[in-house]
Amino acid sequence: MTTPRTYTHTWVQARLESIQDQFRFLLMYADVGESHVDKVADGVAEEAIESVGVYACDATGLRVIEVELKVDWSDHARLTLETPFIVSGLPGWKDHETPEMRVAGRRFAETVKEQKLTTGWWIRLSRRIRQDDRRNEHWRSRLNMSGKNAPDWKGGGFDERTENLFDLEEGDIFIRRNRE
Repeated sequence: MTTPRTYTHTWVQARLESIQDQFRFLLMYADVGESHVDKVADGVAEEAIESVGVYACDATGLRVIEVELKVDWSDHARLTLETPFIVSGLPGWKDHETPEMRVAGRRFAETVKEQKLTTGWWIRLSRRIRQDDRRNEHWRSRLNMSGKNAPDWKGGGFDERTENLFDLEEGDIFIRRNRE
């Protein structure tokens, strides 16, 4: 008779790595290519990126939905002193993904699929990078930032809901839908 065995998988990672993972997940929900995802993760690791948004447009080319992930780097510095590591087993987390990201990302991806929308994405560099012309140019080049704006909103505006990442308090998710 064989003895049953139970295997568990646990993980511990630096808080910054957990933040990077959330940006990775967001971009993957919009089917952004792996090389771009890696560049964004590198930018997050160096605190050069403040936020990333993924959006979807209808057949008219106007935005109808958007999900933005934003990190407050000063909050991150404070929280890293208090809780430098994130440990597996947090309520609602699946692998390294927060429940808030999973819900927002899945809803975005499902809406894109159901309504046959086209996706795009944008990056906002952190304030310290934007205020330094040399570093701003370096990061814009490194991230292949074109300088063009995201498409206008269908109906001229949007409604917004904000979700705080419960276990990564320095992060917020903004979910936007056109008003039409």
